[in-house]
Amino acid sequence: MRYSYHMHSCHSDGTDTPEQLINLAQIYGIDAVALTDHDTVDGVEAFMTAAAGTNIETIPGVEISSRIGQKHVHILGYGIDIKNTALLELLDDLTAKATEYTKYTFEIYIAQKYGYSWEQVLNHNRKRKGFYLSDVFSAMLKDGLFSGWEQYPGFVDYCFKFVEQEYSAPIENSLDVIKKSGGKVFLAHPKLMKLSLDEELIIFKQMKDLGLDGIEAYYPEHSPKECNWYELCCEKLDLKVSGGTDWHGKARLKAPLYFVGNVHVV
Repeated sequence: MRYSYHMHSCHSDGTDTPEQLINLAQIYGIDAVALTDHDTVDGVEAFMTAAAGTNIETIPGVEISSRIGQKHVHILGYGIDIKNTALLELLDDLTAKATEYTKYTFEIYIAQKYGYSWEQVLNHNRKRKGFYLSDVFSAMLKDGLFSGWEQYPGFVDYCFKFVEQEYSAPIENSLDVIKKSGGKVFLAHPKLMKLSLDEELIIFKQMKDLGLDGIEAYYPEHSPKECNWYELCCEKLDLKVSGGTDWHGKARLKAPLYFVGNVHVV
């Protein structure tokens, strides 16, 4: 089967609408997809509605900015109730912090360098609730400061030289709201934690004790050997295996659209 249980839409830092994601799934014969926008479920209803009447398995999801100790991690929630009050309260708080981070980064490192204003960013994003670097870049692209999305990775690298994402929820909170909303909890892209194998296994065990259901073993930046390692960890710890391409549309041009394999998250 063809699947991707890790996709982003324009409701966070992707460039495709939820409807466009379903259209892509139809065009490329993808069997199962999950919308996992950063710290928001605002696009999920449109995503599910667009898939109605198709043979595509669609899963309501979210990717929550979290931390365990001092380590920042991303937690994927699958099969969630997108109207759960506790979940929405946490996501709204994180979205507000994401906007604060984006505006701070813009005002300190971008505005003067490019001769651009926050009001110009807002002119292209009047209906947005949360703002990400992709929204800043998209506005500047429309106003001619960049020539194409292939320049976006360099723009992000420039910003991250000065300030990295610091906002996050304690992992206990993230797991709690996902569980209370009826969802399953998976750790996203474990390689990006930049830990040794021994350290990874220790933190996986800690997360399992807190209620982790699975690990995203298949990810574009995981080598085949690393995928096998994460599958082995899941086997050792009795966790489920997931996989996702982290699709962001034009904001991540080199990402594949889907994987092939027998992987199920719910």
